[in-house]
Amino acid sequence: MKITMNIKSILSGSILLCLTLGMASCDLNEFNPSGATADAVWSTPAGIETNVNGAYSNLRSQFYGREDIMYLTESGTDLWFNAKRQNYLNQLARYEALTPSLGQAKNTWERLYAPIAICNAGIERIGKVVYTDQILKNKREGELRFLRAYYYWHLVETFGGVHLVTTETKEPVLNLYRSSEADFYKQMIEDLKIASDYLQVETTEAENGRATKKAAKGLLARVYLTWASHLQYDKQNTTEAQVYYLLARDAAKDVIDNQAALGTSLYSSFADIFNANNNKKNKEALFVVSHTSNQALEANTNWNRLHLWYLIPYSGRPGLIRTIDYGRDGSGMLMPTKFLLNLFNEKIDGRYAASFQDVWLRNNPATNQTWSSLYVTQFGKPSSWTGTPIAFAMGDTALYISKTKLADKATRRYAALDIDDIYDAQNDTILNGEQRYYYPSLRKFMDPLTRGTDPNVQAGSLNVIVMRLAEMYLIAAEAEMQMGKADLAAGYINVLRTRAAIKSPVDQTAAMQVTASDINLDFILNERGRELCGEHLRWFDLKRTRQLENRLGLGKANPDIRAFDKSIHYLRPVPITFLSAILNRDEFGQNPGY
Repeated sequence: MKITMNIKSILSGSILLCLTLGMASCDLNEFNPSGATADAVWSTPAGIETNVNGAYSNLRSQFYGREDIMYLTESGTDLWFNAKRQNYLNQLARYEALTPSLGQAKNTWERLYAPIAICNAGIERIGKVVYTDQILKNKREGELRFLRAYYYWHLVETFGGVHLVTTETKEPVLNLYRSSEADFYKQMIEDLKIASDYLQVETTEAENGRATKKAAKGLLARVYLTWASHLQYDKQNTTEAQVYYLLARDAAKDVIDNQAALGTSLYSSFADIFNANNNKKNKEALFVVSHTSNQALEANTNWNRLHLWYLIPYSGRPGLIRTIDYGRDGSGMLMPTKFLLNLFNEKIDGRYAASFQDVWLRNNPATNQTWSSLYVTQFGKPSSWTGTPIAFAMGDTALYISKTKLADKATRRYAALDIDDIYDAQNDTILNGEQRYYYPSLRKFMDPLTRGTDPNVQAGSLNVIVMRLAEMYLIAAEAEMQMGKADLAAGYINVLRTRAAIKSPVDQTAAMQVTASDINLDFILNERGRELCGEHLRWFDLKRTRQLENRLGLGKANPDIRAFDKSIHYLRPVPITFLSAILNRDEFGQNPGY
């Protein structure tokens, strides 16, 4: 297979290096050498630009904004279950029949190794490229090292100690060997230290979506914390774990203490983080994956569809039609567990109202709307309402889904459901009735700005925030807790809880404060759930702290997940397509249990 490389193809991300690692469908007798064409393209600063841009491509076109990464990172946890109890991707959502042939595992494997190959080529070649601007040269290398670490963090956390490669592949690779998780983390830390030194503080819109100094420092803190947790929970090496908890705390504190110099800060209101008007210039974001409606830069036409997948089917219900503001319903994939909803005390914590929509106002101006027998039954209204006109005006409540019990829901003039309509009051499982279609919907990713005026449009071009400053406070708090300093951990947590506290009509700041006696691992994880739910981190959080088996199953946080096996499911299976493409398949081996 011969691939001719050019700037346009690399920019669009349509051409990636073909490696046995990343694309097992390539014939093993053919390979894409980095020979004459690559040597010519990647030997100049302009050529390196194509390399760096290509290294970003998969983040936009294959990960953030697509459903695979959402299922890999948020489903199968304590916070979410398949909407309507639908049977979709049960391998990830329920751990049922999770096998090496799973398409999402294969896709993820290939979509991580392919840009890693681009990073390796760029890092290896850039030293020989003559730049007149050393700062720019360092910056481009810093980006490549950040991205390599970012991809490797997802790879090793998903598949474990697989193959670590840091050099450009120039010959066919027929035998591949596993590396230890420790080797992966050593490499990631080295890359991120260099990236932190090389990258600049950037605040211009032109740098939107590129790695900057704050991104490298933030990812370093995450990597330190993850490795500290592996040392403590997997390897039972408390002494070395303490070293890395201290490094994690220091790295997170570095970002917190120098946030102004790094060009970041917390919004005063939690709701402002996900206000679409703040999306393209988000001051709390440390790293974003940028999307655009410019097809020259997007590798597919779906762009960012994250806004679709947490919505209920509201349109067609009494008084409601589909609108841009309420989103394109009909594609809901994940619904909150009762546990997630109950994490919030909505009377004092503003994060619930900022994160979830539970009220829909009448937006259908038609004057002939009546209560159908279907909706009289679904919403538990008196049978005498069938055929009668709806009695609420434009802008009034049309649908309310409460996370608490409602004593008068049947007689309210609008559609109303409460927590007991959705979840079993005895065991917290999702009920099988028609009411399971309705639940408070995650609103963090709503996109009323970039989809035009047609509410049926799926593709949006908002950026996806994949790391933000609040995470640094949570990392610092967890590290302090693990080092026995619960009082300091509470201090970091209280910064976020002060921000989250409802301020009016009564200021709930005091009620939101926690003390050292409140701090333990469960509280830290619950606080991460309140702050970061839906933000592509939950599965990694529970894996890192070995809490999946403690939160999945009957009597636990997510009782609808019954098939989780702690001896197997802390790793995803190595794709069978990859193992079939190497000669030493048996030596490389499958992950345990698959």
